[in-house]
Amino acid sequence: MSVVAEAAWRDAWVLYRDAHVLVIDKPAGVASHPADAVEVSDVATRLAQWLGKKPSMLHAIDREASGVMVFALEREASRNLAAQFERAPKRSVIVGTTARPRGIPHEVVVRRGDRMVLRLVDQKQLRRLLAEGGAPAAGDGEHGGAPAVRLMVHFESMELRHPSSGARIAPKAPIPSAFERWLDGTASLGDVSLRVRDAAERRYALATRSDTDAYRLAHGAGDELPGVEIDVYGEHAVVSLASEEALTSREAIYDAVAGLGFRGVYAKLRPKQANTLVDTRRENVAPPEPVRGKPLASPSFVRELGVEYAVRLGDGLSTGIFLDQRAGRGFVRDVSAGKRVLNLFAYHGAFTVAAVAGGAARTITVDSSGIALERARENIEHQGVPVGAAHVLVKGDATEWLTSCRERFDWVVLDPPSYSTTKSTVFRAERDFQRLAALAFGVLATGGTLLASTNLRRMNAAAFRRVLAAAARDARREVAKIRAMPLPLDHPPPPGEPWHLKRELVTLAD
Repeated sequence: MSVVAEAAWRDAWVLYRDAHVLVIDKPAGVASHPADAVEVSDVATRLAQWLGKKPSMLHAIDREASGVMVFALEREASRNLAAQFERAPKRSVIVGTTARPRGIPHEVVVRRGDRMVLRLVDQKQLRRLLAEGGAPAAGDGEHGGAPAVRLMVHFESMELRHPSSGARIAPKAPIPSAFERWLDGTASLGDVSLRVRDAAERRYALATRSDTDAYRLAHGAGDELPGVEIDVYGEHAVVSLASEEALTSREAIYDAVAGLGFRGVYAKLRPKQANTLVDTRRENVAPPEPVRGKPLASPSFVRELGVEYAVRLGDGLSTGIFLDQRAGRGFVRDVSAGKRVLNLFAYHGAFTVAAVAGGAARTITVDSSGIALERARENIEHQGVPVGAAHVLVKGDATEWLTSCRERFDWVVLDPPSYSTTKSTVFRAERDFQRLAALAFGVLATGGTLLASTNLRRMNAAAFRRVLAAAARDARREVAKIRAMPLPLDHPPPPGEPWHLKRELVTLAD
């Protein structure tokens, strides 16, 4: 279990509790019901762990909303409270928005410029009604709400009768500080220690998994820490700083991360164009020793969904594994048994490791860097599988290699950098991805699947799909199905911005 995992529940989130009833102030980012996603924690599971028994949930609220939720702790209370909920108890709701809704009675709690916080009585389909009234809640992208780091909906209070005594219960949950920060409209770091701890809480589901100890703890402005990224590698952390404010606050940030209990904290000071640096191992950019605590042996191995991957935390800006591809690697592992898998732009071979762990019959790993391939060898052989006839490493330019390849594969992983150079070629994803993908389609077996990814921010998800469809036509291959893969919830985009990662599975017709 990760060092940042706290108790299943915080006492501060309990508004009322006795032998019959539990009332909580649910934090934003915690689902009401058990969630399927690896990244999402849920109230029901966490309360069962905290209480030692499963409470009865009377109602649910949106994952990104916060506020009052009521649970029954014994059977008779459950029946009584369920009957009260059928009669729709009175609930007040706090909403952040940029307009006053038409046709919905409300009170303006506070207003700053075009941003305001309203108090209104809850009703069914509230988010839809707000949007129809011209005042969608901030953070409600589904209904056109203004950008916000979370859904600005908070269930402030509720009126009930105690199921045993009949006494009035009126729990009230204080308005979260996120509303105040949204009203201010600033993107500053603010209280670094509090922001870091809040980000750690949002990663509870990952932090408590027994099969995973590598993930992103904080992702810049998406976690209200602009210019700051924090990655967890077992009992160590890596802090990446990419803004002047973050660099100015570096010591406070290092202290806040170390305060979560890590054995060591490494720093990466990322210039705006890190991919154009001649040497990203410079000590003033990526100090080889931790800035707090003790070093981690190099290489060391971390776990992701039960598979071990090599990392080097003090060796340049990169660590050996890109954590936003967790779902992609998990998928490749699950579908690779007995398959032929090609991994292009392989870096340290993490996708190959996933394929080998899943029982792939054959893999080819292509990268232009000899050092990267040696580390891919180390990664693969750590799985107890020798590199050789069945699992081949190829040093070369991926585009050139694909042009001469005559082998066919069941799966091809295509995850190039947005920009890269070799001695003979320059690759720019915006210009060259379509041609590269067409070559990749050319080496797919009938019915095979391409897993294609890009981080290019200038290319949105729809444009990326169009590029892949055009590439398939260029290769004269018929596409049977194309679908997006889940996005990494521990890498949330800044408010109002698209996800950085675009990832599609393109399956050819039989």
